[in-house]
Amino acid sequence: MSSVKFYALCTRNMHAVRRHTKYIPKEDLCIIINTLDDSFATEAKEYCIAEGIESHITRSDGTAATGKNTFLDTFAASDNDYAVLIDGDDFLTPHGVWTYKQLAQSANPPDIAAIEYQYGLLADTNYGAQICDLNPLSGVSSEDAYNPLLGSSDPTNPDKIKAWGFRCFLMDWNWWECAKEGRAIFQFHENDEFASDFSNTHKEWANHCYKYINNWETHCRLVWWSKAAAQKSLRFDPTYIVGEDTVLYFEYKHEHLQNNLVMKHLFDRWPTYVYDCRIDGVVAKERQTDDRDRAWNKWLKKLNAKYNELEIQGKMHQDVLPKITVCTDRNAPDADLSSDIVWPEGYKPDILNLVSYPGSRTVKF
Repeated sequence: MSSVKFYALCTRNMHAVRRHTKYIPKEDLCIIINTLDDSFATEAKEYCIAEGIESHITRSDGTAATGKNTFLDTFAASDNDYAVLIDGDDFLTPHGVWTYKQLAQSANPPDIAAIEYQYGLLADTNYGAQICDLNPLSGVSSEDAYNPLLGSSDPTNPDKIKAWGFRCFLMDWNWWECAKEGRAIFQFHENDEFASDFSNTHKEWANHCYKYINNWETHCRLVWWSKAAAQKSLRFDPTYIVGEDTVLYFEYKHEHLQNNLVMKHLFDRWPTYVYDCRIDGVVAKERQTDDRDRAWNKWLKKLNAKYNELEIQGKMHQDVLPKITVCTDRNAPDADLSSDIVWPEGYKPDILNLVSYPGSRTVKF
């Protein structure tokens, strides 16, 4: 039987470290401690030793890319056949753990898998406003009404912050039309020199995303690696503070189309992986430095330059990647029991009540 290990890349938050053990069996979990915070490293290591969890303290330079590369190196040197990467403060649902274990046992697991229709959690900024609406005498000031930490008993613990669920990188058709034509930025800026520059940058980026990902999302997260993929020379580039994962996504997609590895997408309608944004990560911190839009414009320009370079090299492809097939009802008239993953009869995915199951609508994409 093929083995799969779940690697959680942790940098700063012990609540996130502990949460992984709620859903992942300890024997299947490995904590990669990649941080510039010595006290966090010590606490995380001591926790893992006490709980009997495999862990590694790896060299950090503060970039997300270097941390992810230490995951690749750790996995490549291990005896595990497949790996799932959980980034920072994110987490897997119990259904996600089950799904990836099933994928490892399928007839032909992919070398690389990325997820579409990814589910995420934002700090719910409407919570304070709801308090004001329901109780005008609550004492909540208007400036605090949209404070996402209002009512939180511990603002360092994401599970203590009320959440609003969303599909992180999915954009509707109106947004795409606006962004591809360069009209998205002018909705928020006066028509000045910076707005014009930012609009052109955003337009170029949006067109790259639309053409070369899947025509409906700005990003698909890499979550799954085979040993062969991890042992390749491809790595996350630490010169990109933001977007290093999308650059590598395009590199892997090119390798797939050269028949050097097999890459697939997992349509994550029943969430396996949750992007938890309730505590600021790298993207949020980068956009909050100085003027957030100027910071955003700066790193989008750098990404565009890289995407243009990959285009010149013939590494940007509009081809649609194959999907990991999932049979959710083995008794249905059209059931395909040769699917990569077949749900057992009566299986109900434990998705932590993040979305309704069974859903009332068919998702069109």
